[in-house]
Amino acid sequence: MGKVKKYELTLDDEQPFEVYGISTAFADYRLTWELNQMLDIHLEKEQERFEVYLPKIKSQQEFSYFFYEDQELLTRFFLIKNKQDQQLLQADRPMIDYFLVLKDNFSHEPDALIDKLRSINGIVAVFSFNHEEFDILDYFTS
Repeated sequence: MGKVKKYELTLDDEQPFEVYGISTAFADYRLTWELNQMLDIHLEKEQERFEVYLPKIKSQQEFSYFFYEDQELLTRFFLIKNKQDQQLLQADRPMIDYFLVLKDNFSHEPDALIDKLRSINGIVAVFSFNHEEFDILDYFTS
């Protein structure tokens, strides 16, 4: 009888979030429509809002967001407006109007996604950010 082979099972860490900053003059409903058309998704405004502690005003602030989950590829999309009720979600990034967050992205190559976003008339700029810079992402882990 030959040698017994040992196999080691290793699991990848949880897929990190992808965070894209979008600068545009579009209202949230218009940007949502454009993204839905371009990316073939169906972002919808969630009734539930999430609360974030903002150090600048030393209190909790509620933020609304749009959400879509691709059931086939299990990719989750979140669109969050940076400025709501005269408060910035990310005060150190005032030039960003919206954050597009993708969780478990198996559907869009990052560079191709950025190119698609930049091709939308009305979007001025698109930036890619390191997910570790955002505390708000803890809300989306559930």
